Amino acid sequence: MCSEIAACALAMGMLIAVSVFAQDPRTKPDNASQTAPTAQAQPPHRIRVKEVVQKAKLVHTVSPLYPPLTDKRVDGTVVLHVVIGKNGAVHSARYVSGPTNLMNSAVKAVLQWRYEPTLVNGVGVEVDTTVSVVFPSPVKQEPPTANN
Repeated sequence: MCSEIAACALAMGMLIAVSVFAQDPRTKPDNASQTAPTAQAQPPHRIRVKEVVQKAKLVHTVSPLYPPLTDKRVDGTVVLHVVIGKNGAVHSARYVSGPTNLMNSAVKAVLQWRYEPTLVNGVGVEVDTTVSVVFPSPVKQEPPTANN
């Protein structure tokens, strides 16, 4: 009979493919992983946070020192890629952009900064963010004027 059905299907210009797979009763169905509760998911080890959001958690800063320069004081903003530990201490600070002669001063200062710990589902996580360290323009002193 099976060959008659196949012959009829081919004669009618149709190709029918039939497959039957037996499932081993000892195996779990594929949807078993979809029913696992999400509450058991591990919290992330490190999260990315925007600079402005992380800045709100800043609890201790150290101002950078201007490096000794020969002829003038340079201003500008140094951007650093920073990793903050689970306890809120800065673990690493790597130069991204800005005046290179201010880079070391910025890194030394930021490595001493401290943030409130960041928690995800009550568990401390590391934070990956950027920090902009602003070196303001030197204040120009006006020459004294004679009011006599």
